Amino acid sequence: MNYSHVHIVLNHFPTIGTVLGLGLFIYALLRKNDELKEISFVIFMVMALLGVPTFITGAAAERAIGDRADVGLIEVHKDAAVLAFTFLGITGTFAWLGLWQARRFKGIAQWNKMVVLVLSLITVGLMVNTGSMGGEISHPEIRAEGAALSGEAEVGLNGALEAWVLDHAWVWPTGETLHFTGMALLFGVALVVNLRLFGFIGKVPFKALHRLLPLGIFGFGISATTGMMLFNANPTRYINVPTFFLKMFMVVLAGIAVLYVTVFDETWALGADDKPPLRAKFVAVTTMALLLGILYFGRMIPFLE
Repeated sequence: MNYSHVHIVLNHFPTIGTVLGLGLFIYALLRKNDELKEISFVIFMVMALLGVPTFITGAAAERAIGDRADVGLIEVHKDAAVLAFTFLGITGTFAWLGLWQARRFKGIAQWNKMVVLVLSLITVGLMVNTGSMGGEISHPEIRAEGAALSGEAEVGLNGALEAWVLDHAWVWPTGETLHFTGMALLFGVALVVNLRLFGFIGKVPFKALHRLLPLGIFGFGISATTGMMLFNANPTRYINVPTFFLKMFMVVLAGIAVLYVTVFDETWALGADDKPPLRAKFVAVTTMALLLGILYFGRMIPFLE
């Protein structure tokens, strides 16, 4: 098994999961069921996280078949994937924000519901289109007549982004600076929150720290955006480093761990001097270990490439 196998398996989940999430969300809106709305938002967030390994393993799969005659189809698929992945990430971010609002303000803001509805509709269309194009690469029998097969296909969105990053000397160092600034913001918030979950700074109720979570997610968003921008500009540099995939696996797990402090009641109920439950301590230790692993393996890339 190689990363191409992983991509073939993974690419079904974000597409099918987003479709299911949208269907559940529309049903919840019609039924005015807040619990189902929150479940659909969890689905959107998890699908956005799964989009990360799907996207990067797609680059590895491209390197494995990049010399085929139908390379033009691959380029078109990559352009569609960049756009779909972008909207998937934005949808997941607003879905998380809705979950945070539901916990902090006892309900998801109406504007957020409408934003997620519009974004998820667009995302589903883009994901289905991307999946269809990916299927055409491996299944010639379903290709549209006149599909671009030549390697001389016009430079699309992916190629334009790659050229913009590589052709301007200031873009890469600026991206690296923003990437680590976002990581610092994320680590700072995570450290304070997880220290409370582990039992330190017990005088502070968790409600007071919960308002910091959007800052941490903002930092994660900066790091994720700049990181994927740099990866997309030079994927070969990263996919040849085995620890890079380990780092991205940790990113997904750390993102899922955020759901614990966002959704579950037991953390929200921690008041001043309340001792956290054992599960909260386990999540705190695990999350910090994952974040430290992300930092370590990320910094090792220049030495292992």
